[in-house]
Amino acid sequence: MSAPAEPPRRVFVRAPNWVGDLVMATPALARLRAGFPGAHITVGVRPYLQPLLSGSPFFDELVPLPKARGLRALWRQARTLRARGFDLAVVLPNSLATGLLVRLAGIPRRLGYTQGRPFTMTEGLRAERNRPWFSRRGPRRVPRPMPRYYADLLDLLGLPPVDDRPRLHVSPAEEAFIDEWLRARGVAPDAPLVLLNAGASFGASKLWSGDRFAAVARALRDRHGLVPIFLAGPAEVDLVRGIAQQADAVHATDPVLSLAHLKALVRRTRLMVTTDTGPRHIAVAFSVPVVCLMGPTDRRYTDYCLDESIILRKDLPCAPCHRKTCPLGHHDCMRRIEVDEVVAAAEELLARFAPK
Repeated sequence: MSAPAEPPRRVFVRAPNWVGDLVMATPALARLRAGFPGAHITVGVRPYLQPLLSGSPFFDELVPLPKARGLRALWRQARTLRARGFDLAVVLPNSLATGLLVRLAGIPRRLGYTQGRPFTMTEGLRAERNRPWFSRRGPRRVPRPMPRYYADLLDLLGLPPVDDRPRLHVSPAEEAFIDEWLRARGVAPDAPLVLLNAGASFGASKLWSGDRFAAVARALRDRHGLVPIFLAGPAEVDLVRGIAQQADAVHATDPVLSLAHLKALVRRTRLMVTTDTGPRHIAVAFSVPVVCLMGPTDRRYTDYCLDESIILRKDLPCAPCHRKTCPLGHHDCMRRIEVDEVVAAAEELLARFAPK
């Protein structure tokens, strides 16, 4: 479907709800800004994700949208949007609630994937089904890299394409904060860093052994002079402190870094070693080499911009299962990844992308 003769004046974009998905949606935001340069673009986002988009030139304002607890809360959010007079909504998440929000807001053009909510969209796509609706085995839709998944939707607007590289921005104030944060922990701002992300807010099935993470940190420090820093989310503080103590390494737990400051830290690092979680995608946005330890998740959702990444995973009959906890109780998809192969992958990336 081609774009209308009159481009939209006010565009509302409902952003994804997870760190990684939001980072992978930034090419879509860039494309909307380039395609509608005269429009006022508003992005609705979970409050905790707002710092991730700080400094972005791809929209005019952010509107915090906490999770609506019930129809009354959803209606209050819709009334707020209705008062802004949007004429186009682009809904990137697939939930029924996000579709209902823009319909209740009275936005006349509503673009989004239609599976499970066809009456809420005026135009959109239906994702290719991977399995019958009654089956619970495997993903419901055919896996596709999320930047491309969002791009397919925007193709309906007839906008010029952009590449899949995520786009994040860091301010001088955020850089200065990280300078001081590193100094306070005895790390020079220009020291070569390796970030290790051992947690996984998704669930226990993504976790790798803390002992092994500590061993990787020690190897990269002893062999290559890198300063290991362990990252943590709010729910991972105790886990990460324990691992960092084993490695005698710095940890980002006191306090946990905001997403704005995490961006600034990631941008200056040499390498990241991580499970398949949000920080991985922040690293991709800044062209930081990544060793990703992938277990229960399907890599086809995130196979994009892989030139600077090495994905370590084991082909098992039960994987990918996308379960938060291992239904078989043994977590073999993660346990079979060995310390030596992680270190070897890290050393390959360090050699390939050595500073010039």
